[in-house]
Amino acid sequence: MMRWSRMPRHFMSVVRMQSSSITTTKLLRLDESKANNNIVAAAFESLKEIDNVKSKKSSFYIINNTIDNATTVEEILAISEIGLVSKQHALKAVSTLAEWASSGRVKLSEFESDMRFLKLCRMLGKENAKDKEHLFSDLSTVLGITGDDEAAKLISSISLPQMVKVLSTIGAKKKRSTTLLRSLAFNIGRCSEKMDIKQCADVLFALAILNFPDEVLLEKVSADVRSILSSTDRPSVIGSIVTSVGILRYRDPDLLESLSTWLERHIDGCKQHILISYLLTLAYVNYKPNNMDNIIKVFQSTKQFHDFGNLNTWLDIIWSLVVLEKADNEHLATVLSPDFISSLMKLKGNRVVSIKLLNINGYAKTKSDYKGPLLDSNSEIFKLELMRSKDKQVLMTTLIDSLSIMFPSENFVKTNVKTDLGFIIDAECALDSKLNPIPLDSSKIKSPETHLIAFMLTGFHDTCRGCHNEPNGITALNTRLVHSLGYKVLAVPYTELSARDTLVNSVQYLKESLKNLLSEP
Repeated sequence: MMRWSRMPRHFMSVVRMQSSSITTTKLLRLDESKANNNIVAAAFESLKEIDNVKSKKSSFYIINNTIDNATTVEEILAISEIGLVSKQHALKAVSTLAEWASSGRVKLSEFESDMRFLKLCRMLGKENAKDKEHLFSDLSTVLGITGDDEAAKLISSISLPQMVKVLSTIGAKKKRSTTLLRSLAFNIGRCSEKMDIKQCADVLFALAILNFPDEVLLEKVSADVRSILSSTDRPSVIGSIVTSVGILRYRDPDLLESLSTWLERHIDGCKQHILISYLLTLAYVNYKPNNMDNIIKVFQSTKQFHDFGNLNTWLDIIWSLVVLEKADNEHLATVLSPDFISSLMKLKGNRVVSIKLLNINGYAKTKSDYKGPLLDSNSEIFKLELMRSKDKQVLMTTLIDSLSIMFPSENFVKTNVKTDLGFIIDAECALDSKLNPIPLDSSKIKSPETHLIAFMLTGFHDTCRGCHNEPNGITALNTRLVHSLGYKVLAVPYTELSARDTLVNSVQYLKESLKNLLSEP
């Protein structure tokens, strides 16, 4: 029997080590192979994702090209049935259809009620589609939430009621987009179709809220109101129109006369706040209609002033009557009494209140027959600091620069003259009949041959709309009060004195204006 010879122990050890090494190498190669397979799989997955992205991008451009190359309404509406259509596609499709309708290529009726068009419109709505309030189904609502430039393009293709609705909506949201407002004002203003009284009120209210007094649109509204006013029996709507006209400072004599006639006929059916709004509007636009006395007689009885809601309301009423030169001595005494003033000063927002009290107090002083109370000379009201608006400050800088050229030294001109009347005189000077300047500290100031000149700047906000820069009621009252102080008033409107003009032209304008002023009787 053959026997195996014994192997040395060190040889067996080497064999085991080699065997272990081979096994380890095989395992490493196996793991390496698995890793490579995973990398390859991941690479293929990435390629699939890239293909998907490319596919989506490709679809985006394909849909865009479909819209660009479309020649019929049907071709555009068909994109709504594509699963990958986006909000951008919807906006482009709606805009294209609107442009076609605007140019007369198609009619709005061909697509506005189509379910596919409405689907595109809904895509332009809010993200929360579950909220019924945000599901839009008409073009006018869509305009309120699309981009301003795109919305402006759509305006000309929608109906007048829809345009009014859009304007009302952005007014309620206080969304003052100049591009969109200009498009609305232009298209409503040129529309031959007449608005009803409610639509007129809505348009005026939106313009007032947004501070957008477009002259053409205001003329359109005024004409439409006057044409249907006689057949209207809705005091609340007329009250809204009257209030908006006052806020806009829109001075249209024909409209104001028509509104006054209507209010006189329906005075018994008008609530108190409508008549108060009417009075304030007349004061702000500085207009006195022919039948004004027949309407404001409701404010004649001073015994009823406690019925007008609050102290501020009564102050507004008396201030308006002062502006319109209809306040009597009893009216003045009610608001200048110490008790009334004490109660009024406890209220917040005393700045405007103080200005109106100073106006009324100054007016009372001009009346020789007034024997009632006046403001206490030590009252805190007289310490009120008055400031100019930014546009008036720019005008003031130009005025000072011009006057510094016209007069030889500072003692010939004084600026920011305090009056204690609720406003300041922008600048004053003294001239003789030959336009020679006289120093303000000279004894000649009191001579009858010396003319005290008050320069009163009139900014954009100091004038009314619709009447070629007629001064508003505040400006007119200030001018009358300055006259009562013995000045000749030179009103300097923003249309004549501009920072953009040269100083040479500004000086020439002021000299010519002073010459004309002194030639007046």
